Amino acid sequence: MKTLKFLILFTTIFSLIIATGCKKDDDVDPNNNFTAYDIKTVTVPDAMAQSNDEGAQTAKSFLSMANAMSGYGGMMTPPSKSTSITKLKDSGTELFTWEINEGNTHCTITLTFIETATTYSWAVTIDGTLEGISLSNFTYIQAYSEKDETSGHMTLYNPEGSGVLMTQMWQELANGAFECITELPQSLLINVVTNEDGSGSVEVKDWINGQYVLDFRAEWDASGHGQWWEYIDGIIDEQGSW
Repeated sequence: MKTLKFLILFTTIFSLIIATGCKKDDDVDPNNNFTAYDIKTVTVPDAMAQSNDEGAQTAKSFLSMANAMSGYGGMMTPPSKSTSITKLKDSGTELFTWEINEGNTHCTITLTFIETATTYSWAVTIDGTLEGISLSNFTYIQAYSEKDETSGHMTLYNPEGSGVLMTQMWQELANGAFECITELPQSLLINVVTNEDGSGSVEVKDWINGQYVLDFRAEWDASGHGQWWEYIDGIIDEQGSW
């Protein structure tokens, strides 16, 4: 299976959270009423998590990848008052700045938060050196969420080049289900749907010859038991159940 390749790629990207996010929950000022970016994570069913079946573990890995994006919320939350913060507020817009000086990271983080009648939005820029990479007012993250929490979107930009590094879109569907789509452009697409009864599905597509091609799919019922299919060039190659 190709899961190891995707895990290595995703882990490399996700490691940037450690360099730029808040260190731990108690680093957040308890007196801060800031509205943080937050998305609903997908619960990995016990039957899937505890199964030794290869397909079940593959499905679990992809659900974990999608859930890991929520870690970037720490980057869009001002750190504790023990860190120097500049805060400005004007007609629904708040601006926070703070510095990080650790290891190969010496930079100023600027967080812009905008509230409208129906939405929240966040933008993070970095000026300085991030893990040895020199950046000049680089837009690192942009995100928005509906106030009623029915949908949202986050974009992570590539500090080592140009363009989008990763995106995640989430929404509540008309039938009450929750959908989360995570994309590493021209590499990987993960589509997760979970229903109110705990059942769900995950579909993974790989970028091949200029288009996304189905690579893996799994479905599970309310009890967490399910079945899976692995594809080569869009054709079923292996399948099983747990």
